[in-house]
Amino acid sequence: MKLKLTRALVLFFIAYVLVTILAATTTETYATVYNTSPPAPGVTVLKSASFVATVPYHVLIMLIVWPIFAWIYFKKPQSKDIAQRATETRNLAFLWLVAAITVDFVGFVLIKSPYSLTAHEFYIDYQPWITLIYIAIFLSPWINFRLWKLLSR
Repeated sequence: MKLKLTRALVLFFIAYVLVTILAATTTETYATVYNTSPPAPGVTVLKSASFVATVPYHVLIMLIVWPIFAWIYFKKPQSKDIAQRATETRNLAFLWLVAAITVDFVGFVLIKSPYSLTAHEFYIDYQPWITLIYIAIFLSPWINFRLWKLLSR
């Protein structure tokens, strides 16, 4: 089955904004509750106590939100053909992964803001978290596919 590109991208951007808000809110709530101080001037946000304490929850947020959006994508009537569904799942997984990497690079590396990072900070210092986040995004359509296979027996 052919990938519904507009639907896939709209759902991607909604999910992306949602997980960004949830992750930022988690970090900011932690900072408020535990009264942690922001990083010193010139120190990356990756080193802030509240970010370090909450970054594992960011991955958990991804593992909850992205599969829900994969489910929403596949909610409309689909082909019962397993090969077509697997192809569409693969295409959605790669589209969302490439879109996330691209939007992250533009939003967190190229555009300068208080949350900006260098490419090295984002892709090297933010390990293993950024890799786990990208794996969660990529696996989300496959989680949906596996559940669909189990439930459609």
